[in-house]
Amino acid sequence: MPRTPNPQLHAIWRERIRQQEASGLTIEKFCSQEGIARSKFHAWKRRFRLAGDVDQQPASSSPSTFLPVTVRLLQRGPEETPPIEAELPNGVRLRIPTADPRLACRIIRTVAAADTNSGGA
Repeated sequence: MPRTPNPQLHAIWRERIRQQEASGLTIEKFCSQEGIARSKFHAWKRRFRLAGDVDQQPASSSPSTFLPVTVRLLQRGPEETPPIEAELPNGVRLRIPTADPRLACRIIRTVAAADTNSGGA
């Protein structure tokens, strides 16, 4: 016999997920700070996502995590594939040696989402 959903528990986890998104912290750092098991956090997030219960975007009162990025194709000789250049708001300029905009966007998203405070590459 399936368990009856506990609305109070669902509300607590919905709020935790929203708090993590609004905090700007990684899930690992947020869970460590709050004393929550990462596996439970991921399980609840997956449960809500599958049920369509959690907003895909952070709450409107939380700061936006969107970073404006300028992307432009650089002109090169006809035999050379022009790289794509992206300038991030923090001044980082990426030159991606591909003419494939989808690949460039994936690289830019990955770099923009990277934890720049870790001291690593």
